[in-house]
Amino acid sequence: MTLEEFAKKCGVVIMECDHLWGGTFGWSTKEHPNCAELGFKTEKAAYKGWMQTTFGDAAAKEVMKLLKEKNNGK
Repeated sequence: MTLEEFAKKCGVVIMECDHLWGGTFGWSTKEHPNCAELGFKTEKAAYKGWMQTTFGDAAAKEVMKLLKEKNNGK
């Protein structure tokens, strides 16, 4: 499972925003559609931003390891 697939299952929605925010992508969730974090340069960066905001840095790293292990069939 990729980070994108995991995030989508968690209700993350990626959106385009004005480049004046510092980047052209942002994220929101289906549970809180009126709240968004904007200013990411790529969609992948937006997903990573969601992961760090949601879980914190240490837990986000561990979740990424688990996702990579799952992708490698371990």
